[in-house]
This record gives sequence, structure tokens and C-alpha cells, in this order.
Amino acid sequence: VDILAHLGPSRGERLIDFAAGSADLVFRLIRQHGIDGDAVQNGWVQPAHSPAAFEKVKSRAGQWAQRGRPAVTLDRQEIEAMTGVPGYVGGWMDRSGGVLNPVAYAGGLADAAEKAGAKIFEQTRVTSVDRIADGWMLKMPSGSVRAGKVLIATNAYGWSLNPSLQRTYFPLKVFQIATAPLPREVRNRLLPGGQGVGDTRRNLFTFRFDAENRLISGGMHILGAGADTRVPQTIWRRLGRHLGLPDLPPLAYSWSGMAAVEPDFLPHLIDLGPGLIAGRACNGRGIAMTTAMGKVLADWAAGTDARDLPLPFAPPAPIPFHAVLRHAPNMLLGWSMLRDRLDGTS
Repeated sequence: VDILAHLGPSRGERLIDFAAGSADLVFRLIRQHGIDGDAVQNGWVQPAHSPAAFEKVKSRAGQWAQRGRPAVTLDRQEIEAMTGVPGYVGGWMDRSGGVLNPVAYAGGLADAAEKAGAKIFEQTRVTSVDRIADGWMLKMPSGSVRAGKVLIATNAYGWSLNPSLQRTYFPLKVFQIATAPLPREVRNRLLPGGQGVGDTRRNLFTFRFDAENRLISGGMHILGAGADTRVPQTIWRRLGRHLGLPDLPPLAYSWSGMAAVEPDFLPHLIDLGPGLIAGRACNGRGIAMTTAMGKVLADWAAGTDARDLPLPFAPPAPIPFHAVLRHAPNMLLGWSMLRDRLDGTS
């Protein structure tokens, strides 16, 4: 999507700045609130799996560099030295990126919010949000709350609170795994600088380390019977194959969740009525983009005029033939995996 053409120069520039500063915002919040989340801001790396992909990432890095972002292009030798993985044509790095423990980060943000005066009610599911004369009524099994402004920040979940949200995105189930800790000599060979990696394959391949030297990877795989058991094993085998680790430590943990993929792959503020909005941002890249979205939602809730936000308000835009097209990500993934296999890079 050409963001400037799609949103216009003024709003488009603000959206680009919104995305560009999202990783820095995450690590700034971690420092500001003393969050112990195993955070390391040593960069995010995108290796190119083919010459054509390398041309694209060189262009991407150049565009970000022209905007003053800390983006650098890496040649074949540099990308191999940085990742410890041979075979990539080149790549680029955004030095503002990094890695962290997302659960610890979320808990740290919750602690900071409570210290600032916020009240968090756990295990209190909202079952309905209804319009009343002076705002909104939120109902829970244990009671109700009246509010002038309501934020629905559940991404691919919570559409039952406003059914008009259900047909506005494509659901995509995403899996993550963690291995047992790697031996020190193997750990020292891979990602010696501690960056996070996500390459250019159509079926994205990612890897990073946590603070205990566990390899973390993830992916989207074709679903079906037994997916919750089958897919983590598939990701684990792929991890060993791509990193050249025949003795990869065993799979220790796996988890999954639903991502919301927008038709235009952009973040959105969805206007559901006076004082009721939903924010969706990440399209599968949750931590940085949803942190930035959180700031936008907080600014609006605190009184910032909607015209001054980096994202425009828009009514729900139902996707035509959603009952069929909601399966498009899964079908396209199969085609992407086939094309990677034909390229010899699956």
C-alpha cells in the first residue's frame, strides 16, 4: 500500500512516523518504568532469501534511511556473520528493533498503569457494551460499569461485543515455540549480537534467543485436524533445518493465538459510535505496533481531538463474501509454501 497516496500527505506522514517510532517507544517505556522483561535493543534483522528479495530489502532500507531511521543494508558476508546462518543473499537491519519477553513486558505495563492510578479488574469479562443516554453500559457477570468512552482493544478477539467488527478482518492463527536451552558453543555461533530475525520467505521464518538461550521461532501453517500438536513440531523441525542444527534441543513450549489481518495491512481506528472505538494495529507484528496503538487510544481517551491522531477514524468496513474469504490467509499460505519450495527455500 502506498501510504501517502492512500491517506494523503499529512495523515500518511503521521502514520509513517507512528510505525517508525514504535520500537523505540517500547524500549523507552521499559526504561522509564523499570520493566524487567529481558529486553535487548540490538536491532531487528531481515535476511533476504533470494536475489529478488535482496533488491526489495535494499530499497526498503534506503527509504527508511532517507527518513533518518537507523536502517542499514547488509551484504552476504555481513548477514552471515550477524545471523550465523549461511545461504542468505544479504539483508538489512533496523537498529531500533530488539527482543524481549512479551509476558513480562505486558505485566510491567500493567504494574506501571496501576501505579499511575489505573484500576485493572482481572477475570472480569465484558459480555456486552450498550448505548445509554450519557455514554455506554458495560455488563459483566458480576456487575456493570458506566463509561463515557470505551476502547475495544482485543484485536482478533472480542468481536461479540460489537458484531459489526466480525467481518472487517481476516483471522490468522499464529504459533510460537521455544526449545530447551542450547549449549553455549552453539549459542555463540548463532546471533552473537542478540538481534531478532525475520526473513523474506513468503512463509516467514523467524528466530531469536531468550535470556535462557532457548531458541524462539514461530509461523503460520496450514491448519486442520491436530494442528495444535502438528504445527509446533513442524516449526521445530524447520528451525533445525534452516539453522543447520541436526541436534536441536527438544521442543519445550508452544503457544498460539489469533492475529487480525487487515485487507490493506494498515492499522485502523474503527468508529463504533460516539465514544466507542476499536483499535487494530499489528497484522501479526504485535508488540511494537500495538504499543504505539495503545498510546493513540490513550491520547484519544484523554481528550486529544481525533483530527490530531496519526490514524483516521473510520466506520466498520465489512469484507464482501467474508464467510468464504476469511479462509484466504490459510489458502494463500499453502500457495506461498509451494512457491518457497519451488524456490528451494521452504
